[in-house]
Amino acid sequence: MPFPGLLQVGSYSTPDNDRGMTRMAEVLYQVKGTSLFEIDKFGNHTNRGAITGVGRCIFANDGTNLVIVTDQRTFIYSKDTGLITESLVTGTTGALSVDIINTQFLFTFTNTTYVANLDNVTKLFVTDGQVGADVKPDNLVRDFVFEQTIWRFGKRTVEAWYNNPSVIPPLSRLDGQIFDVGVLSPHSIAATDEFFYWLGDDNAIYRARSGVKERIGTDAISNALAMSDNSGAKAYTFTLEGYNFYCITLPLLNKTFLFNESLGRGMGWSELSSGLNGNLYQGSSLCGCYGANYVADKDSGKVYKLDLDTYTNDGNPILRTRVTRSINGGLFGQKGKRVQMSRLELLMETGVGLLSGQGEDPRIMIEASYDGGRTWDSGTWARTGRLGEHVLKVEWFNLKSFYDLILRITTTDPVNFTIYSSTIDLRLAGK
Repeated sequence: MPFPGLLQVGSYSTPDNDRGMTRMAEVLYQVKGTSLFEIDKFGNHTNRGAITGVGRCIFANDGTNLVIVTDQRTFIYSKDTGLITESLVTGTTGALSVDIINTQFLFTFTNTTYVANLDNVTKLFVTDGQVGADVKPDNLVRDFVFEQTIWRFGKRTVEAWYNNPSVIPPLSRLDGQIFDVGVLSPHSIAATDEFFYWLGDDNAIYRARSGVKERIGTDAISNALAMSDNSGAKAYTFTLEGYNFYCITLPLLNKTFLFNESLGRGMGWSELSSGLNGNLYQGSSLCGCYGANYVADKDSGKVYKLDLDTYTNDGNPILRTRVTRSINGGLFGQKGKRVQMSRLELLMETGVGLLSGQGEDPRIMIEASYDGGRTWDSGTWARTGRLGEHVLKVEWFNLKSFYDLILRITTTDPVNFTIYSSTIDLRLAGK
């Protein structure tokens, strides 16, 4: 199925670097440039004050006060007063990250975590001291709360702790809950209602729940990640049509990978991009709010909604590509034998052309590779039907013989591109 397009909401389009999105008390907030904006469901922006710096932000809130850590500085926005203040209290200033558990804020430093409370005049105060890593002392990167467990991410390990009000400081370690893999980027950590995800220090992508971790990044993805410095990776999760997704962007690799949680390690991965040349996906932050998924453009200042009925990214074409697995004699018990195909039929939604313009007579490009995807033939165009041509067969005829065939199906037409299944006619063609 086609990934939703980006539909702009509101008119704000002043070029600004996106630094993160969050939701507090069912209201959407975004830091872009050096300002914190409150954004309503129509995309209208209200500037709530300055958040100095250039780094990506980490957020935590108690429903009234939004705490923001960025560039090792801590800011507090109060919904009641509408003001932003910077915390200069020891144990908060210089922090790497922030999270909250049971109304207590956790501020992470390289060797320790401070537990802080917030008084009624939006001032943080640290009364319960600090705690370092325990079983395997490690340089801390970020404390992340998931299902009332504090996962303390280090560079080489992850430990599980919990909020224990009977001790000071009120944190205790969960025995036996430690992962011997760290985190490469603090901004790669994100969670759905089922799992939390992160990019490990070994360039593999993991998810975990109930104290059990699982490597979900395929070998191909891990090999690609190993080609660059991914300390700047950033990720978010979202739910679409009842499915949970984890989306991670690697700026230096110029890649955005998308994982469908329900499909699992082997089948769950795809790639997102913007433009017709495979450029980095422009949606750098995403937050569910007001019954929709709001997306921040990485540098234009625009805010979009993921929209299933929009087939462009802010009016720009989307290059949609589906690459098949290898087709060979092994599919029918003749591994290593030369085979010949005569016909391919794609079972897909047809007759979805537009009334006019690009997409009036939509087509797909079908290309073949006979050397494992290293090179591709010149390709053939196949029609998918003008508006109302719902019984059109999408077929491709090719009498070439091969040992291995991979097909690539591509379109840029701004119409629905849903492939249900496919059939291919094959026969043995000698040794």
